[in-house]
Amino acid sequence: MTTEARELFPPRPEGVPADLTAPTAAYRRHTWLAFLGLLGFVGLYVGLTGYLGWIVYRLLYDAFTGGNAVLGVVLAILPTFFLVFLVRGLFVVKHLEDPTRVQVTEDEQPELFAFVNRIADEAGAPRPHKLYLSARVNAAVFYDLSFLNLLFPTRKNLELGLGLVQNLGLDELKAVIAHEFGHFAQRTMAVGRWVYVAQQIAGHIIVHRGWVDRLLQGLSYTDLRIAWIGWILRLIVWSIRAVLDTAFRLIVLAHRALTREMELQADLVAVSVSGSDSLIHALHRLGPADDAWDQAVRFSNTEIDKKRPPEDLFAVQERILEHLRRVLDDEGFGAVPPRPKLGGEAHRVFEEALAQPPRMWSTHPPNREREDNAKRRYVPSPLDPRPAWSLFRDAAVVRRSVSRRFYDAGGPEPIREAAVPIEETLARVDEDYRRPSLDRRYRGAYLNRTIVGFAPKVANLYTKVDDHDAAAILRGIDGLYPEPLKDDLER
Repeated sequence: MTTEARELFPPRPEGVPADLTAPTAAYRRHTWLAFLGLLGFVGLYVGLTGYLGWIVYRLLYDAFTGGNAVLGVVLAILPTFFLVFLVRGLFVVKHLEDPTRVQVTEDEQPELFAFVNRIADEAGAPRPHKLYLSARVNAAVFYDLSFLNLLFPTRKNLELGLGLVQNLGLDELKAVIAHEFGHFAQRTMAVGRWVYVAQQIAGHIIVHRGWVDRLLQGLSYTDLRIAWIGWILRLIVWSIRAVLDTAFRLIVLAHRALTREMELQADLVAVSVSGSDSLIHALHRLGPADDAWDQAVRFSNTEIDKKRPPEDLFAVQERILEHLRRVLDDEGFGAVPPRPKLGGEAHRVFEEALAQPPRMWSTHPPNREREDNAKRRYVPSPLDPRPAWSLFRDAAVVRRSVSRRFYDAGGPEPIREAAVPIEETLARVDEDYRRPSLDRRYRGAYLNRTIVGFAPKVANLYTKVDDHDAAAILRGIDGLYPEPLKDDLER
């Protein structure tokens, strides 16, 4: 690691408990429940496959050891077909390809690679095989899925979204990446990882449609004298899938519970290398960053339709986030939350929600639960306010390249028009957010929401008033949104 790369790496927090990342009792319990459910599903799948294999074997054996060979072969065709249908599921490979990703190499971005690899080492996870950049507000470890993953570890790739990089400091980015590596760190979590991968493979086997399905579909649309065979075979295939799908649904709830525990466990890995505050600060900033990114994409799509694609999608995201702070009358929206000098373990950034969705349907714990988990054994973070863009060489070039890839992948063909200078685009963003309905005093009440939706006709929006009443009406409108309303809403 070069001196420059070393200086860009936030230090590891001091006083981290040695057993901080030890799997909790809840994690172990949900792992074994999911494992038992998965074992039952595998038993059903293998048992059904073995039964069909035995039928084929007996038919062919009897046919060639004294029976009617032609009749035996004919009778074996149907069970052989369904045996192939089940066996080919074991060799399905799910390639997680995404045309919006841009691969970068260590020669192109040495500081970024040094940063990522050192986080992997501190988290006790394997270093990523490849590193990709995307436009999303996201960081994720991804890999191809196949049956062989249960026997041999697969090489994992890291996706780093620039919509996320745009809104984080170095310590916060370290926490987010450490969380992703936390899913595959530590040998004590090996069973949970195996169950997680196995369930993803099982789910893919059920939903995958391959050459067998295309063959039956083509057969069903041929001459009526032959098509009926395809209809019957498709009905039987549907029945087999329905049985497997029903069995798999029974373990989905256990899988969801395990996923929640894996998220909390990965959070603890992030805390061990970056502290409690950095992770929570990142979570606090990512929600607003995601809102700004969604609106930036919508705005950019409109500009692309008008033949003037923005040069830098992330500059649009940043400007929209600034406007959202004004529109919502919340200067802390998407900003780094303050950390008290004392009592950080008791301080909470996220409030307790009034209502939560049923836990059985949730794969991710709510942010307040994640904050309680991260601060249960509080580790102060060595905060680093330097922007995450500090890790990139030629950041402006990278931003333009990823923006262009995102635009090109969003349509049926690449965009032909040259990108518009970012200054022109930002001027149009400012004009778009200068609408009266987005005034600060309305505090976002009309954000992404029309103010005239109640009127069936344009004429209903106009009413004649006497000249001496006009000022009173305007004062009345101003009185609809008094300053104390903000405090009332917060309460």
